[in-house]
Amino acid sequence: MKFKFASLIKLALLLFAPAAAAVEPPTLEEFAMRPLVRDVDLSPSGEHLAIMRLPGPGQNYVVDIYESAHLDKDPYTLGAEHMDIVGVNWANDERLLIRTRQPVEVPGRRIGYNRAGIGAAGKVKTYAWKLLSVGIDGGRWVELPGKNNITRFAFETYVQRLFSPRVVSRLPSEEDWVLIEWFNAEENGTEVFKVNVNNGRPQPVFKFSADYFGYEFDKDGNARVRSRANKHDNTITMQIRTGKEGDWSDWTDWLTWDVDEDRYVEILGFEPPDYNQAYVLWSKDRDTEGIYLFDMERPQSEPELLFAINRYDARDIVRACISQECVDGDADPQLVGFSYVGDSYTIHYIDEAAAALQQSIDAVLPPGNFNRIHDRAAQDKYIIVHSMGPREPGRYYLLRDKSRIQLLGRASAIEPEQLGERKSIWYEARDGMKINAVLTLPTTGEPPYPAIAHPHGGPRSRDSLFWNSSFWDEWPQLLATRGYAVLQPNFRGSTGFGFDYYSAGNKEWGYRMQDDVDDGMRYLVEQGIADPDRMAIFGWSYGGYSAMVGSMRSPNIYRCAIPGAGVSSMELIEKDTWHYRFRDVIQKWRGGLSPIRNMDAVNVPVLLVHGDRDLIVPIKHSDLFARELEKRGKPYKYLKLVDAAHTVDTLGFRHYLDFYRTLLDFLADDCGMAST
Repeated sequence: MKFKFASLIKLALLLFAPAAAAVEPPTLEEFAMRPLVRDVDLSPSGEHLAIMRLPGPGQNYVVDIYESAHLDKDPYTLGAEHMDIVGVNWANDERLLIRTRQPVEVPGRRIGYNRAGIGAAGKVKTYAWKLLSVGIDGGRWVELPGKNNITRFAFETYVQRLFSPRVVSRLPSEEDWVLIEWFNAEENGTEVFKVNVNNGRPQPVFKFSADYFGYEFDKDGNARVRSRANKHDNTITMQIRTGKEGDWSDWTDWLTWDVDEDRYVEILGFEPPDYNQAYVLWSKDRDTEGIYLFDMERPQSEPELLFAINRYDARDIVRACISQECVDGDADPQLVGFSYVGDSYTIHYIDEAAAALQQSIDAVLPPGNFNRIHDRAAQDKYIIVHSMGPREPGRYYLLRDKSRIQLLGRASAIEPEQLGERKSIWYEARDGMKINAVLTLPTTGEPPYPAIAHPHGGPRSRDSLFWNSSFWDEWPQLLATRGYAVLQPNFRGSTGFGFDYYSAGNKEWGYRMQDDVDDGMRYLVEQGIADPDRMAIFGWSYGGYSAMVGSMRSPNIYRCAIPGAGVSSMELIEKDTWHYRFRDVIQKWRGGLSPIRNMDAVNVPVLLVHGDRDLIVPIKHSDLFARELEKRGKPYKYLKLVDAAHTVDTLGFRHYLDFYRTLLDFLADDCGMAST
């Protein structure tokens, strides 16, 4: 099949004329705004598209419904002042699935702490998450599943455990039904329902079990894979079934692995038309994770390695509609490539037509960005492209007939030219290990710059060059536009760089993981980038823990520390693991220095920031740290974010403004790091 890309390429000069040089940095108000457009999705037929849009500062998201062929017409808008929409998908061509979040208070002790000596009786501030179905005209709002159709226990579990139903299949052959998966966090088990999107009526598929989880379904909604937790020996067994002759009663044990070994297996999808071959992400006998093809009809056979590279883990398979049969609707999308995250997100194509389409899209959009096909419908008559990059907050485009491209919306009013240069670097830690990091350079001033270490959360996650590769990538740019160089070290224990890289962080919280952060800052000093007399450390979640530890290093390279939602007590966080089935195993890698036991060593000013609805790292951690600082007369400030939780998407416009002003004032005044 031949694609007509000429007219698409001709649009480049029209859409992306050179912009004038920026003379002013973005305002704090622009940084404080949540993404202006958070998601765009096509209906199954492609006739409509839904845009999740922020109307203005401090407001909740709404969903605009457009006719794909007539974007000039006014949309129908869904939303309400009291309802915070956090996600949107299509159930079928007539109804959407809307995920919402609402602050609530529930009676009892803090959820997950219902044991002697932990938590206090009373009201618990948390969130209620709901999955709703609604017509494209705003009619017939239905909760999925309906409250009247599920047990009281199940509903309360959802409210209190901060989970909403997860849609695992849209069931193309049954347009009025979807498959949802239902988690219970305390026991970490799973139950699965088929739910009618018109009335919320559920049909149980797999009843709740604390032993089985991780169901994977094929396109037709048949469960092909599940995992069984063997709590007696800390192993997980992956089971498969092929449904020969329509018999779905038998599960076959395929693979058992020891959780202690920390080498998990992830199912990425199934190969049509019979779905008896599975794509598997697995490190197996390698250091980095590769993508394998496993024949489920021959469970004793050796999986075939399809894609792997050194240094970086593989990430996912990439499918596309590339054949004439697929365009005509008579065949499934085919495997066209594999993705991984190196210095940036990358797709390794194995199909020439798919690679040519990607090249044509890249040719008309600004260079240096990754332009991902986000959604596609109507045999690729309509394709949604999401463009993002080191200095691009994100833009959504509609590509019609693979020949005409149109901007749908952007995540931010901030222009790339207003932001700092970002680059991926490698440096050597004191024990010789090579460490990856992302460096953001200031938009003003001359080196050596005041510099800030900004370790990521997790700690089993990573930072990359892309804006919003994690929740907090706007923070380095906020600081860069105010004259600070920012280093985001992927310290040992980070993911994406192979098994040896992240397992090197086991039990090294506050020790070698912290050395990696400090060594990155020393590297910036050696390179003439950072001023050794003006350096600080700032992080959130695990990064907040790292900032707490950074406040007590000796000799200390930092002028001050800003811990956000940080873990102050390793003992408390061990209790906070609830009754997770592999709790003891988690503690084998999550261990190290406990900041609360080393408060006498704090030797720089501290700014604590924490949300009072945080149920992942409760605000008690910062309360304890502040109390111990107060006892010792140590200089500190404490900003409590009312009605904010752990994930920063729960922070509103006012939260961010208060936080940013406090942060910048603290760096300039209390730390003496004024840059501009």
